[in-house]
Amino acid sequence: MTAWWDYSLADFLLFSPRVYYRLFENMNTTWGLVVASALLAGVIAFYLALRHGLRGNRIIPVLLALVWAWSGYGFLWQYYLPINWAVSYLLPGFVLQVVLFVIFAVRPLPLCFGWRGDFSSYVGLALVAFALIVYPFIGLIEGRGLIQAELFGSAADPTVLGTLGFVLLSRGTWRWVLLPVPLAWCVISAGTLWVMDQKVAVVMLVALWMTVFCGWLDFRNGVTRRRLETAEID
Repeated sequence: MTAWWDYSLADFLLFSPRVYYRLFENMNTTWGLVVASALLAGVIAFYLALRHGLRGNRIIPVLLALVWAWSGYGFLWQYYLPINWAVSYLLPGFVLQVVLFVIFAVRPLPLCFGWRGDFSSYVGLALVAFALIVYPFIGLIEGRGLIQAELFGSAADPTVLGTLGFVLLSRGTWRWVLLPVPLAWCVISAGTLWVMDQKVAVVMLVALWMTVFCGWLDFRNGVTRRRLETAEID
């Protein structure tokens, strides 16, 4: 009988890279309009984040809640779950993230999104731009067609990367509670991609490390701890 320590991560992978990336092709062709709408929601949220303003501070969490809900239902539940039994344990995290975004959208003092000019802002800007613009074309490096592109708002990986960027572009108390679920997904996704020998796994790990580092910098500089005043938000 084989001992448990004789197993590797590859032994727990129930699908091949070909099957995995076929999921995105099926989703993009079946739900093309919804997928495009989710991507547009990300672009609008990015525009509002760079503009500043109270209205944007309310709208951005709502848009992020919607794309997380769609990614959880459209990708994880409809497509990923049938080939990966572990997804059933990951779905509650997506539900929690949706609830948290809704709470941040309706609370009296919402998060304040905008460019601060510090290191975290640069990293946040890079993560959102990468998730929206660059990530869909990563598959070309691996020899896949654009029909299998992973788009923000639908595919989990770019949605998580973009979310980390949005959090880093925000400031205000309690924003750190929006990080555990995306960071946990980075670890899980990086492990899955690594086993499938996909180089993009490095991107997920770099995003995780940079987010934790920026979170530490912001905590030290008071960006996370200091409570925003109404006048600052206005």
